[in-house]
Amino acid sequence: MRGGLAFFLCLAAVAGEELPLGRVLDRVVALGDASQSYALYLPSHYTPNHTWPVLYCLDPGAHGRAPVERFSQAAEKAGIIVVGSNNSQNGPIGPVKEALKWMLADTHERLAIDDSRTYAAGFSGGARLALAWASNGAIAGVIACSAGFGGHVPKDIPFRLYASTGFDDFNYDEIYKTSLELAQRGVAHRFVEFNGTHQWLPENLTSEALEFIQGRGEPRAAQPSKEQERLAARYDTLAAIARSADGRSTIEKLRKEAVMASDSPERRIARRVIAVTYVTQVETSRELMRDHQYKEAAELYENAVVVEPDNGGAWFALALAQAGNGNTRRALEALESAAAHGYRNVDRMETEPLLNAVRGDARYKAALLKMKEAPLPGVLEHK
Repeated sequence: MRGGLAFFLCLAAVAGEELPLGRVLDRVVALGDASQSYALYLPSHYTPNHTWPVLYCLDPGAHGRAPVERFSQAAEKAGIIVVGSNNSQNGPIGPVKEALKWMLADTHERLAIDDSRTYAAGFSGGARLALAWASNGAIAGVIACSAGFGGHVPKDIPFRLYASTGFDDFNYDEIYKTSLELAQRGVAHRFVEFNGTHQWLPENLTSEALEFIQGRGEPRAAQPSKEQERLAARYDTLAAIARSADGRSTIEKLRKEAVMASDSPERRIARRVIAVTYVTQVETSRELMRDHQYKEAAELYENAVVVEPDNGGAWFALALAQAGNGNTRRALEALESAAAHGYRNVDRMETEPLLNAVRGDARYKAALLKMKEAPLPGVLEHK
């Protein structure tokens, strides 16, 4: 485990299986359904002789390990079990409900959990899910990262809320406005901003977050600001222009502002607009790909690689869409760009059915060879 925490030899014997303590487990398979799993962290001093608080984490991409690892050191000190679903992700609600059902059932069967101290954490779409889940009264506190309720704030909020957002987060204004509303209504919550983007909260905030949702620490809301209102209006205007058919010139200008060396309101807005434009195009494209609407998906992915030309995952997704659209020439160009910008998922490259039409081409083979080089960090995979 990070931070030099030793691997503890003591084990938790539960449901006929021994789970190691004091380390992050990538995949615990549900006893009743082998397709369902979750990442898990049990504090080194865990014992089934008494019940423990638990933090259920929901990642929008079903990357259960990411939040579990992030919270593990703080959870070790606080004595909290951390669980991260490997199945819950952005998309249709049916599979999400199924993932939550099995995660809850399996952890309760295996572990000694205190239902009165059950908490949830989520990032982006996972934060919206955690907030919706907590609204039924079964969750004592929520750590919502980079997203709020996604619209109407419920009348009753029966849980403590820790809301975090990065200065460059495209959901910053939503979370800021939600905090102002909650403060007016006297809802106990803490609004926390940090140097960062659309992401899970930084590790150095995890102890504070766990303390707050457990009822320790004073609430702290966002402060009303005319300047922030002006910046929010500017963001809305630029985001609308960037999404329009004539948005490319605006995007190019914003890309220059986004890489300015010094932090400024202009740089923050530029980064937010670029990110939301990219995410909107990609999410819509994924839905179109699922419906086999390859021509429409390709058009949006073409815009996405203009917004983020260094994103290897976006180039690979464009290649799939263009291959499905029958444009093999552009598909091969996109594969070359994907390889050049760090895309390294060789298994998918070799097995993706949409690429069957180009596998015999020398350019495909050259791109594949490039992808077999050492992986580069920070390359986003598009499912």
